[in-house]
Amino acid sequence: METFLEQSRTVIDEQALLARARSLDPDALSELHERYYRMLYFYVLGRVGEQAVAEDVTAEVFLRLLEAFHRGRGPDRHLAAWLFRTADHLVAEHHRARYRHPEVPLEEDWGRSKVAEEGEDVVVREQVREALKHLTPDQRAVILMRFWMDLPLSRIAQELGKSVGAVKLLQHRALVALAKRLKDLRNDYGEA
Repeated sequence: METFLEQSRTVIDEQALLARARSLDPDALSELHERYYRMLYFYVLGRVGEQAVAEDVTAEVFLRLLEAFHRGRGPDRHLAAWLFRTADHLVAEHHRARYRHPEVPLEEDWGRSKVAEEGEDVVVREQVREALKHLTPDQRAVILMRFWMDLPLSRIAQELGKSVGAVKLLQHRALVALAKRLKDLRNDYGEA
């Protein structure tokens, strides 16, 4: 666990890197991309469930960051919070577009059921994905960063610009909400 002094130094280093990136320093932009791409990609993947879509959305987040820097805007601090908030908006746009214009996959055997083909894991993953949609963006970020990416609470707090206590509270409330939502989904499907 990091000491307060180490955390302060990390925040100062992060702010210096962000300042360089805002001035469009290619090395700083590259370093920001390397630091955040994987974490953001897995966060988005957990929300959309498709690798290609997650790659596209994650790339779009970084494109929007670069555009914001070009316009003299973008985050002054709490870069991770800005990235995750932008990702949330893009994921919501993706889901709205899919709802309005659903895609029907072409399969060789039109008679096969996708759920039957892939088994119960698909149903469970879909139920969890559906339950995650009902969390607040901060709760969703904490759950995905903690359990999908296996990040420690201190790192999540740093990335979201919150205290460790606030992250613990978000995690607790999110887990309670997920448990209730999954129980409700089980009851809706007639399972015990």
